[in-house]
Amino acid sequence: MRNLTYIFLVFVVACLTLALYPRPSPAATWDYTINPTDTSGIIDTSSTSAVVDTANREIKLPPKPVPDLVGFWELGEYDYVVLTTSGVKHYSFDGTQMRENTILNVSGVSNPLALAARGTYPDVLVADSTGLKHFSFTGSGMAYNPALSVAGLTGVLAVGAAGQSEVAALVGTQVQHFSFTGSNMTRNTVLEPSVVLTNPIDVALASGGYDTVVLEPNRIRWFNFSGSGMAENPALAVTGLTSPVAFAVADPQNGYDVAIVDGTQVKHYSFDGTALRYNAALSVTSGLTNPRAVAIRPGSYDRIIVDGNQVRYYQWNGSSLVYNSSLSVTVSDILQNAGYRSPAVAVSKAFDPGYNVTHVRVRAVHELPNNTSVTWSVTADGTNWVKKWRVRGTASGTVLEVSPDNGNTWNQIGAANDALPSVDNKQLWVLVSPGRAVKWKAELATSDTNVTPKIAANPRGGVAVRLDTNSAPNPPVPQSYGTCFTTTTPTLSWTFSDPDPGDSQSAYQVQIVQASDMALVLDSGKVASSSNQYTVPTSTAPDVPGPLWASGAYQFKYRVKVWDQAGVESPWSNWANFCVNAFERPRVAQIVSPPAGQVSPDPKNPATHIVITQGMTANQLPKVKAGAKVVLLVDSVGPLNSVSWAFPYTGPQGNKTATVNIPSKLPDGTTSNPMYPAGSAVNRWAVEFWTDPSLAVCPSGTVVRMQLSGSGAAGAAQLNAPPYAEGVVVTQGSIYEDWFVVLQGRDTS
Repeated sequence: MRNLTYIFLVFVVACLTLALYPRPSPAATWDYTINPTDTSGIIDTSSTSAVVDTANREIKLPPKPVPDLVGFWELGEYDYVVLTTSGVKHYSFDGTQMRENTILNVSGVSNPLALAARGTYPDVLVADSTGLKHFSFTGSGMAYNPALSVAGLTGVLAVGAAGQSEVAALVGTQVQHFSFTGSNMTRNTVLEPSVVLTNPIDVALASGGYDTVVLEPNRIRWFNFSGSGMAENPALAVTGLTSPVAFAVADPQNGYDVAIVDGTQVKHYSFDGTALRYNAALSVTSGLTNPRAVAIRPGSYDRIIVDGNQVRYYQWNGSSLVYNSSLSVTVSDILQNAGYRSPAVAVSKAFDPGYNVTHVRVRAVHELPNNTSVTWSVTADGTNWVKKWRVRGTASGTVLEVSPDNGNTWNQIGAANDALPSVDNKQLWVLVSPGRAVKWKAELATSDTNVTPKIAANPRGGVAVRLDTNSAPNPPVPQSYGTCFTTTTPTLSWTFSDPDPGDSQSAYQVQIVQASDMALVLDSGKVASSSNQYTVPTSTAPDVPGPLWASGAYQFKYRVKVWDQAGVESPWSNWANFCVNAFERPRVAQIVSPPAGQVSPDPKNPATHIVITQGMTANQLPKVKAGAKVVLLVDSVGPLNSVSWAFPYTGPQGNKTATVNIPSKLPDGTTSNPMYPAGSAVNRWAVEFWTDPSLAVCPSGTVVRMQLSGSGAAGAAQLNAPPYAEGVVVTQGSIYEDWFVVLQGRDTS
């Protein structure tokens, strides 16, 4: 029993190992199932901004934070407002604790995104999917005030306000500033920073609205009004932030002060006359679990920090900030996020297949709502990334696209299911800079912040991402041939090898050129085959010569290129030599007095000539009458100076041979190749033969065979039928049938 348990454990460990480490054939492969075990070994958390949810086995966009969840007014009271899922809750101090002031609440806001306490107490500004909505107190409640609102804004991430007249909205990567003209809010581009912002998170106004402060993923940028525009002030910058999500600036009477939610701390920075420097006394570095927003109470260093669903009040006692539970509240419906933050990236750790690889492929399972996408890149050297393919969700379904130019342009090749780990899509392979630090990268994005794309196997727990590596096959090694082939359809061979263990050939391409001038004779094109041999074809058309004869040469070179199982091609091989000394394409050009049913070829029209193809049986051979003349044409490749012909047949009287005229060379009137004198590389031969006309000697059904030989400087050649074919013609009847007797006499009476 202990042995069985041991075997079972070994089997389980082996299965887990296959999921995490490369499998040998056809190339190294790594699978990712998004479980806690393989996530720790596969995901590079330092480079990943997407949410890797191992509980639900999915990778998705992170929730979009709401940096502007709370706010104070400038009047200096303890009152503050909190953004909830349906509007704004107002909290007032009753002398003992903070209580919800329902008269001053704002309700009925659909999908709120950001909040600012606006100038006059208790006015508030709320951003939603349609713009910025200002609410003012009517004496009995809060009502929408269109004059102080801004319509037509979409994608607002954060807002900042200064007094009643100045508002800044962070829209995408741009700050838009709006000023009150006395009748409405109008965009004021003079007070907008003109620099390019990098993934901005939050915005605030300072100095009465003439300073703009922006939070980016690793720094605070401060812009002062120069009199004609906004100028960045590096002395007021804060750098070195690691994971900031929100910030707040103090009112001018406190100086240039800023509090930043960074990780699980709220860090405070004060201006010392030279720069903004970290202020430990005004920072909250412990006791927080999930801080998400901060607001500084005007006229003091007090602040509220949103930690999860708690609004925690910290009061300045003259030397430090102290948590005050009486001024704190728990808001169960506080807004947790405003959809999803886009874009985000998931990056794998480097995999080492044990040798340099030249090609990488990643495949994955996706869930793609409309307006979402996932773009995939790979690298083999850990540095040079190639963006190859992406999937998109559209209103009519999913789309799979590949890029030929590293993401500059895209071509649709199918749907998302064509990139599944189980689909051997060779169009997803990427030629990369060779290396042993193989990684994949997925960039998730959405233009609808209410939905997110996901990388996830369904049902959960299967392979979500599969990474393959491959090296191009080595250049094949073609065989060289020391003697000439005696056929015009020679079989050329080569050797396949590949750096990837167990990889094999899936296709090949052969090119043949003339040895004298490298002029192309034949290109096979890509042939899907595992064979390491290629047989040169010949023409079966009566008026088209074979490719080797048509070249006019008999000495050739050939080279080979191969593809492996992944569809990756090798470099071309070196050129190898071969030569040909052979006959080809015997064909009947004329039959004098053909029997009934036999089409008569026209000697002057090569298209009508009857080619004797390899393997022809007696039933397939052209029919001739015994004793009738037959003209046979044969092409030769190689310097054959002389040829001899024989056409034996077997009859009841014993072995017989057809009568043969002396073979002759013919001028070539059917191709562009001129005929050469004796000793040339290619020739066309004509021979006439006929059998005995007697049916006793050559009865119907007699197969006339062929024995053809030649010699020259490159050696001897022959073409015999059989075995090439059963013969060249078969007899049917006799030419005597064409004769008749005319009796002649004279009258002697």
